[in-house]
Amino acid sequence: MSEAPSTKERPVLNERSALDFARLVWKRREWMIVPVVACLGLGLLAAKLVPSIYRASTVILVESPRVPAHYVETTVTMSLQERLQTIEQEITSRGNLLRILTELDLYPELVADGEIEKALGRMERALTVEVRGNRIFRIYFGAREPQLAANTANRVAQLFIEENLKLRALQAESTSAFLGQALAEVQRQLEEQEARVARFTIGNEGSLPEQRDSNLASLAHAQTRLNMNLEATESAEMRRALLQREAVSDLGPADNSPISRRRAVEIELARLQSLYTERHPDVVRLKNELASLEQQRLAAAAEGMGQQPALLDPALQSELDAVDLDVQRLDFERQRLLAEIERYQRRLARTPSVEQELLILTRDYDNINESYHSLLEKRLDSRLAENLEKKRQSEQFRILEKALPPKKPSFPNPLLFLFVGAAAGGLLGLGLVILREETDTTFLDTETLQEAFPGVEVLAVLPLVKGRRGAAL
Repeated sequence: MSEAPSTKERPVLNERSALDFARLVWKRREWMIVPVVACLGLGLLAAKLVPSIYRASTVILVESPRVPAHYVETTVTMSLQERLQTIEQEITSRGNLLRILTELDLYPELVADGEIEKALGRMERALTVEVRGNRIFRIYFGAREPQLAANTANRVAQLFIEENLKLRALQAESTSAFLGQALAEVQRQLEEQEARVARFTIGNEGSLPEQRDSNLASLAHAQTRLNMNLEATESAEMRRALLQREAVSDLGPADNSPISRRRAVEIELARLQSLYTERHPDVVRLKNELASLEQQRLAAAAEGMGQQPALLDPALQSELDAVDLDVQRLDFERQRLLAEIERYQRRLARTPSVEQELLILTRDYDNINESYHSLLEKRLDSRLAENLEKKRQSEQFRILEKALPPKKPSFPNPLLFLFVGAAAGGLLGLGLVILREETDTTFLDTETLQEAFPGVEVLAVLPLVKGRRGAAL
């Protein structure tokens, strides 16, 4: 009984164990070997037929600045990775790639067919930049000819160096130009603020905070002189009264004259004027009283002069005239001192508000001045950094190892192709084994037969006997 139809389902794949799969592969090994061998052959053939690509590399070293950073601080703030990305994008731009493509005659077959964009895309894929550490990076380029790969890698490295110099110089110049514009703007603001402070100082001359002490001293001095003036005026008035009493026989005694009252009023008025304004009620009252006393004095003097004898002693008359002039001079000086005291009082009264406004103006001026000096210092540093970049004394790229023509191609890798072929053949063979097993309806042993027909006993097992040509007997 070598073949019989199955009345029950065979075991599904997920019900088989690893040992069952191993037995299955061994049983169907010819379905496994043939695909593996065929795929290995195809992989080896593909490795022979695929065009070889030679990959050359150039090593570039990032040199430290020749001038220490604590002497001249660089204005290039981009990191090495950022600069490499920027330079790589610049170099892989269409213009630079087209220039290298033309210089080195890359992909002539594509160029001859007019497929420039395809040639540029292939060139961009063949170019690779790899950073190693903080100071070294490599530039790789793959081509079908070793010498062409080396020449292109070296040319790209040279472009990297040139673009780095250009990028650093451009950034330094841009920083210096920006600081120059900012400095000019702040200088304009500083000059405008200086003009405001100067106009305010001139317009408030005498009421400035630094003049407070001098105003106080001048006010005290003016008040002292006013007191001296009042004392001198009182003495002159008393002297005039005595002279008038001698000249006019019917003039009352000095104690009954209004001189003492006028002196008291003048002293009190001077005191109040040093404390209050001219519109103060007490100041107005005393002024009116003083004017009334003055009218009384003039009337009394006129009456006394009218009663004066015709023949008056010339010496007495001369002395009386001198006393009148002295009183007039003292009155004029007193009015001047009162005006001076009032002026100093107004200045002292305005000083607090002037001080507050000047404080605001000065604070703004100090802030702008501080910004100006800060920008000026930064501008000088940026000019030094710019000169450093132009003289190539800053951080530079240097070719540490030029690209040489590679001796072996980097692609294709025969071992990789063989591995891929073997893996593909193995997967294909495993699929064929499973497919063959699932479509096979024969039972090769009594166990599977008994499992397929439970309750039916196997009576005998006949061995398979093959003839010389493999036919079963």
